[in-house]
Amino acid sequence: MQDKSFEYGGYHFIPERQFTKREDDFFKITRRLKTDRELGFFAADYYGRGSQKFPYSYDDFYAASTDKKCDIFRCVENGRLYVPCQYELQQYMDGKQQERRNAYER
Repeated sequence: MQDKSFEYGGYHFIPERQFTKREDDFFKITRRLKTDRELGFFAADYYGRGSQKFPYSYDDFYAASTDKKCDIFRCVENGRLYVPCQYELQQYMDGKQQERRNAYER
């Protein structure tokens, strides 16, 4: 992966990595995704008026990206991982983050 950051929507992202063979399963991936309303990168105000803080576009995100094959990106400003999806930039919970989140849900 290239280590060059790029700007999109006023934030900077670094290509982190592609999905591994273990992760590269639709159901495994979707269990690790979550909406980040704080970031607010949505195609529309899906979560109520004013929820969209930047008009996200999958194609525009990858056009700005320095690595067109990367699946997971790290936001420089907040340190979180993100996966570009069709209608929003979703936060990706890596294994350690996912374990902590599941512990709180019990």
